[in-house]
Amino acid sequence: MKIMKKFEGGKGVSVHALVLPLVIVLAVLHVAVIWLFFSISTQSNRLSTIMRNAGTYTQDATSLLAGSSTLSETASSFVLLPILENGEVNVGPLNAYAQELTMDRRGDQVMARFREYDVSAEAEALLAQAADSANQLWEAQLHALALVNAVYPVPQTPPLTIIPLPELTAEEAAMPDGQKLSIARGLLIGTEYGQKKNVVSQSVSGCVALIQQRSAQESARTSQRVDLLRTMMWVATLSTMAILICAFIIMYFKIIRPLGRFEKLIPQDESLDEKRGFREVRLVARAYNGVLKRRNDLDQILRSAAETDALTNLPNRYRFEQYVVESPDSGCSMAVVLFDVNFLKRTNDTEGHLAGDELIRHAAACIAACFGENCFRFGGDEFAAIVTDCTRDTIRAMIRRFEELEKKEGVSISLGYAYTDDIGKTTVKDLLDEADKYMYAQKKIVHEQS
Repeated sequence: MKIMKKFEGGKGVSVHALVLPLVIVLAVLHVAVIWLFFSISTQSNRLSTIMRNAGTYTQDATSLLAGSSTLSETASSFVLLPILENGEVNVGPLNAYAQELTMDRRGDQVMARFREYDVSAEAEALLAQAADSANQLWEAQLHALALVNAVYPVPQTPPLTIIPLPELTAEEAAMPDGQKLSIARGLLIGTEYGQKKNVVSQSVSGCVALIQQRSAQESARTSQRVDLLRTMMWVATLSTMAILICAFIIMYFKIIRPLGRFEKLIPQDESLDEKRGFREVRLVARAYNGVLKRRNDLDQILRSAAETDALTNLPNRYRFEQYVVESPDSGCSMAVVLFDVNFLKRTNDTEGHLAGDELIRHAAACIAACFGENCFRFGGDEFAAIVTDCTRDTIRAMIRRFEELEKKEGVSISLGYAYTDDIGKTTVKDLLDEADKYMYAQKKIVHEQS
């Protein structure tokens, strides 16, 4: 009331006298906020660039080590076992070796990129040392492969044709086969070869450490500048808000409230409530939120009822079909396991349907305990499980655990599975058909034995 009387009494403060300095002060503050915003954005981008570059440099440096290790391992695998038990040339390691040669991560290739990077001279020198040793390892590998090739000729088929095998000297060509193989092994398992591998590993590790140290220092300095700028921006923003709040209070008592009194002069059938709008907004928001919450709760209940099997609480066939549609069509491994509860009809006939229902629930608990959350009940006594991003050994281990649990819990469940290392090579339907075939074959054996 005192503030109101102050503005109502006397001449008061003119709009021009209030607005002009207010506009000037707010303009200065807004310019400061904008400048601080762009400064923070610039420093943040610089920080992101530092971290991104450090990641790129580290990745390139470690790729040299990874490439060198892959070439070394695959070449050694072939040299130590050039011929398989069936007498054929062991081309598996050579295919991997040729595949690695197509990737741009050998010593000279990585160094060509590193010379364009903003790294310290020490880091570049360490990587150059690693690249030189990696190239020497590669030359030793090619020499060893050429010696073995002279004894066991490698098929000249893609991708093996891209391996640049060197010509043997006349002296090497005249050596007995056993001596050639011995020299080849010595090239890849000798002390000198091992020392060069250590040089590559230690030099790359040292290079990466220097890159990360420099990145951490630059990031720390940039982060400090960003923190300072943010503090200044908060001060400017809060000052702007304080001025606007004060201006609003003044404008309310000088303009808005008088206009409200003028509005009361308009003939009305009912009196006007100044807080009506605020109250209605709150009530509408509250009512809408209540309706929205009830609708979401009902939607969740309906969705759960539509996708969940009531007897076992597992996802039902409808949810399985949705899962299949949503699953990736390439790029990941997948296994489909189908289950069929044995002797369900006999249990229903001899012990009653309640016992049969308990058998189904028991079987569902065993399946879910071993195969995770993506287990489904098709209907009746049939179940399915889908496991992604797995290996065949993983699935077999799951099945072994399941069979142990099955025996322990005293239930009999036939199963069959199908596996692919890339779902893009087949379809889920084909996996289902294959798993179904194996499952019914096992079920037939179980019933014949019983």
